[in-house]
Amino acid sequence: MRDLFLCFAGVFLLAFSGCDRKVPEHKTVIPEVSAIKLAPAPYSPSGVLIAEAKAFDEVNLVARVEGFLKKRLFTEGAKVKKGELLYEIEPEIYMAKVKAAQAKLTKAQAARNNADTDYKRQRQLLSAKAVSERTYDRVEAAKLEADADVKAAEAELELAKQNLAYTQIRAPFDGVIGLSNYSEGNLVNPNSGTLATVVKTDPMRVEFAISENQLLDLAGNKGDRRDRLEFRFLTQDGKIYPFPGKISFWDNKINTTTGTFRVQAQFPNPDGKLTAGMFGRILMRTKTPRKGLLIPEEALMQDQAGEYVYIITPEGTVARRNVKITYREKGMAVISSGVKAGDIVIDSGLQHVRPGGKAKAKLHIFSGVAKDKQPEKKSK
Repeated sequence: MRDLFLCFAGVFLLAFSGCDRKVPEHKTVIPEVSAIKLAPAPYSPSGVLIAEAKAFDEVNLVARVEGFLKKRLFTEGAKVKKGELLYEIEPEIYMAKVKAAQAKLTKAQAARNNADTDYKRQRQLLSAKAVSERTYDRVEAAKLEADADVKAAEAELELAKQNLAYTQIRAPFDGVIGLSNYSEGNLVNPNSGTLATVVKTDPMRVEFAISENQLLDLAGNKGDRRDRLEFRFLTQDGKIYPFPGKISFWDNKINTTTGTFRVQAQFPNPDGKLTAGMFGRILMRTKTPRKGLLIPEEALMQDQAGEYVYIITPEGTVARRNVKITYREKGMAVISSGVKAGDIVIDSGLQHVRPGGKAKAKLHIFSGVAKDKQPEKKSK
């Protein structure tokens, strides 16, 4: 009994002494997050489209006269100069035709001279009434016939000379010639088809199709939109072609089936790096930068109500703002409504804050390029 009493007394003393201890207070930790202070900044809207390089000019060389192919004076696949002799079709028969036509013209001219002399004599006699009008009419008709024979002979000679010139096929412009479809010794004529093809490679055209929406976004709908855009060609390996392009063709209507607008840009090609049929991409960008409120895409979140961001109010409270995005580029978005210049937008550490809670901003400058880090989960 005495031991039981001592036990209860000890418990009572321990409980009484514990009442004097203070419970430690719980301190609220305010999370520090990365944020940017919105301010109007320049940006240049751009777009990337599939494109194909095409020869600026392309000519199929054909025979315009018949004959055996006497010479082929070029190396297949080589560059050729304008006026350079490429093929020669046997000229001998056409030289002979030129000589025959020249002789015929000489004969016709002699006959015309005689007819002119006779006509002048008969006209004098007619004025003196020494010859009948019938005789005069016959001489006048002979003169007109002789004049016509000279003109016909002159035309025949011109045609013979032209056919002789056609025996030499020359390059129509500076370019590159392809394979020859006929070898020396073959009989060719206007029905033989293409002998070879010459393409003009400097400059080159690059053709692409831009959608109606892209055209409006980048160039607007007023004035000459061609002056508002600049073009660069991206090769298949992603490298930027060193020379910028300029518009050489701007279609006059939008294709109602595809909703696209056909455009061709012209690029210098002095080194022949661009080849007809080459595929790549066109980078279009507005020449004059615009200004807007730029944020990194990682600051954006989305739910059923749409896209939104978290801002930190002047009181240090986190608040949600629904926003409208008018333009996106890799790592960057332009906001047109929902926030204003001077607002502080959280772009990192979003998982640590909630609307109504407190947050401390660690400000940094956003240059329009995404930061090199893994994006955080932004959907709720």
